[in-house]
Amino acid sequence: MAELKTFLASKFKFSESETEKILQCFNAKKINKKEFFLQEDQICKSIAYVVKGAFIFSQNIDGEEKICDFGFEGDWLAQYKSLLSQQPSELSIQATEHSLIQVMDLEKMDQLMKTLPSVHTLRSTLAEEYFTKSTQRATNLTNLDAAARYSALLEELPDIHQRMPQYYIASYLGIKPQSLSRIRRAK
Repeated sequence: MAELKTFLASKFKFSESETEKILQCFNAKKINKKEFFLQEDQICKSIAYVVKGAFIFSQNIDGEEKICDFGFEGDWLAQYKSLLSQQPSELSIQATEHSLIQVMDLEKMDQLMKTLPSVHTLRSTLAEEYFTKSTQRATNLTNLDAAARYSALLEELPDIHQRMPQYYIASYLGIKPQSLSRIRRAK
């Protein structure tokens, strides 16, 4: 819980009592490697802060798993489209390492926003960060070649090769693992 408290203090100007009320709405949960936080076609009913561990966001397209994003310590897990619309998720979120997360369900968040209006700031900030990251990823996929996308990924996540298999990284970049090997050799 200390990590989440530090995150809240570094990003928001909540009072100590507000912070404590927010933290009380989270529950610690261990997720084993290969276990899902959310599976495709489930409705996303919670958000989670990653205390320790690693996750992939993936989508099954024509029978092939496509990696859409990664989540590591300090990141948030949710499928916002499903969370906001309460429609089935198009994505799965799966642990790739034994992980520890702090989870708040949507019902608690809605109750918290009624009693603590300042929590709207937390929710809107998380949604804005998600939107900004998604937009940047789409821009990179559209405007950068594979080598430039790889460089951008390394700039953002320098230890990605220690945490994720090459085929996940290649899928995220929209290339085959063999192409990623060639790009890595050329660097």
